[in-house]
Amino acid sequence: MIPYLGISNNFLKFKSDSVWTSPDSYYLSKGKVTTLLNQSQYKNWIAGGINNLSLTLILDYDYILNKGDLEWINRIDGAYGIIKNQNETLKKNEDRFELYSLLALKNKGRWSYSALLNIKSQWANGYEYTQGFANSQIRTLKTKFLSPAYSQFGVGMFYKKDNNLWFNYAVLSARYIMVNPIFTEFLSDGENYFGVDKGKTGRFEAGGIFSAYYKTELLKNMFFENRLNLFQNYLEDPLNIDIDYMVSLEFTINRFLSTNILLHLLYDDNATTEIQLKEVFGISFNLNF
Repeated sequence: MIPYLGISNNFLKFKSDSVWTSPDSYYLSKGKVTTLLNQSQYKNWIAGGINNLSLTLILDYDYILNKGDLEWINRIDGAYGIIKNQNETLKKNEDRFELYSLLALKNKGRWSYSALLNIKSQWANGYEYTQGFANSQIRTLKTKFLSPAYSQFGVGMFYKKDNNLWFNYAVLSARYIMVNPIFTEFLSDGENYFGVDKGKTGRFEAGGIFSAYYKTELLKNMFFENRLNLFQNYLEDPLNIDIDYMVSLEFTINRFLSTNILLHLLYDDNATTEIQLKEVFGISFNLNF
């Protein structure tokens, strides 16, 4: 999906990094807030097109604390976007929130014992839009804040080469899917909502979690970042693995401009049997501090 056609304006990207070190400990704090404004406008354009305006706010924040043999890695990833197409109501086109926290205790070499906590959800209501009478649109509520909400906790082993390459395998893990009862109370027998059965508000799963992070500079000022999360449910269909993979490519043109490409792939048969895929491309005007 290319988020804009025609005339496009993207602006305001803020970045902050701070590092404190001592002989036996350090912390790293790194945050980035990006605001993208995209506009497409057509007049007498024979090939066709729809005037639209969209606004997206993206938040990334990392905090790493290291004290002796103990390391604590934290990441917040959030985004929310809205779009207004000509002759249509305001809709959201981006909505995600994730908190990832990992505590590691040094074992040998680059290996550590680990415990992780991961929470995923969204900020606002999500709707499905269908065509109504006289070109009107009917919207049906499908999701809400914390519905669904995925909470994961696990213990296992952690490998870290540096801050740009690490992976964790939590072989003993639990996942709880929480939903609002308004989505399950009127389900038909045999139906489910994100895996949650009729009349219930949650679903418990036990399994294994594999998470990995890798970032490298492919060329000068061109950064390639990968984030992967896999979940295997030991209790049901253990060969059917949930996948959450995000890859981004950022090329810094100068101190004010950069190009960003994002690809997000999801597979969760509790939500849908189809692979979910999102592609975003944008040019940003950057202010760094």
